[in-house]
Amino acid sequence: MADLFDQLAGPVQPRTKAPRPARSFEPPVFPSWTGPALRILGFYAIVRGALLLADSLSARLQYSGELSGPLLSWDAHHYLQVAANGYPAVAPRAGGHLTYSNANFLPVFPFLIRVLEWMGLSSVGAGTFVSLVSGAVAVVLVWRLGAALFDEQVGRNAAILFAVFPGMAIAWGLFYSECVGLTLVAGCLLLMVRERWVWAGVVGALATATNPAALPLELAALVPTIQALRRHKLPPSLSTVVLVPTGFLAYVVWLAIKYHDTLYWWHLNHQAWDTSVDFGRSLLALLPHFWRLGLPGPGWLEWMGVFAVAGAVVALVRAKAPGLINAYCIGVLVLLFVSDTSGFRPRLLTWAFPALIAVAAVTRRRGWQPIAIAFACLLPITFVVYTTLGNTMGAP
Repeated sequence: MADLFDQLAGPVQPRTKAPRPARSFEPPVFPSWTGPALRILGFYAIVRGALLLADSLSARLQYSGELSGPLLSWDAHHYLQVAANGYPAVAPRAGGHLTYSNANFLPVFPFLIRVLEWMGLSSVGAGTFVSLVSGAVAVVLVWRLGAALFDEQVGRNAAILFAVFPGMAIAWGLFYSECVGLTLVAGCLLLMVRERWVWAGVVGALATATNPAALPLELAALVPTIQALRRHKLPPSLSTVVLVPTGFLAYVVWLAIKYHDTLYWWHLNHQAWDTSVDFGRSLLALLPHFWRLGLPGPGWLEWMGVFAVAGAVVALVRAKAPGLINAYCIGVLVLLFVSDTSGFRPRLLTWAFPALIAVAAVTRRRGWQPIAIAFACLLPITFVVYTTLGNTMGAP
């Protein structure tokens, strides 16, 4: 019986532990865009470092060495007040007219500051963090937008031009909503180019709830919509057209209900900030007077803005950018022209940043480097001038 069992079971093999194959170290694999992105972000870090040095100089010249002084100058402090206290329960008035109020400043940027304050950061620390992170994201998005419209080289050059554009001294150097708004606009345009229409509408709505200067995104969304209708097709971009203005409209409707005034936001801008539509009369009247200080700023600065706008329009035409990009940029420039207090100031021209992509496209072989060097030289000067000379320069 034992022999039969041994035959059925077979010979007993000793249990040996199988050797494990030697593991070779494999370095992590990163996406192909990681290297270029890190180089662009490194350049962005240098720009922010230069602005920090400019902040230190301004603080010594004008704010008794307080580094937060320049950051909170002009209208920047309003955003921190909204983050801390919300909007006033009653519309402030003086002499029977509406006066300066935090209600003029839209909610997305102060909301982000408030979230970080809940996490333990100070108001200045929260504002700085939002500005730094959103600025980094904006530079990357401009790079990807330029690459999607043209190629990688144009995208990288455009990101560099964007980072050193003199108006970014205010958009990033002060706590202004441009730091978030420009990021959202770049994201919205990139989503439109990639035909992600619903997401483009959502991001566009956040942009218009950050700053009304983002409203020309509506013109950008109308271009593919009209093109589809002319081909007798249902335009998928119609969702973007519907969604983009909802951020701004929701805010002004909320203000109308809160302050019992249907046109409160417009009345506030007209009565407190003296803003109105004059179809460029203030700007054109200022240009013959080189040294005069007008509502948009000094005459010589507006001349610089006019030359910049002319160069942007030429670049857009020569680059043959898609219609939605041209429509957005022209919409921004027209908006600045028709407002009596806007004009072509450096900070406001940042909203037309896709024109820098066109500049990079037409100067890809030569010409963009001198422009970038000139921008880089003007960037810290712009910051120091606006944060130390006050009303002699006009509002940024």
